Amino acid sequence: MSITNKIKGILATEGIRINELAVLLSKKKNKQILPNTLTKKINRGAMKYEDLEEILDVIGYDIVFKKRQKDT
Repeated sequence: MSITNKIKGILATEGIRINELAVLLSKKKNKQILPNTLTKKINRGAMKYEDLEEILDVIGYDIVFKKRQKDT
């Protein structure tokens, strides 16, 4: 699953629209984030780790790295 689809799925699950996400990010960063700019960034699927981390943070998610268990 692409990061674009994963983010869109999380937003849909949480009932958060891009406009709302832009407002939340704007408050966190203390600068205006336009919904159009945010949509382009998500759809490109080539966002920086920091961008992904901020998006997930404002909607209450964490990024977790977990070592896979070896097949026996």
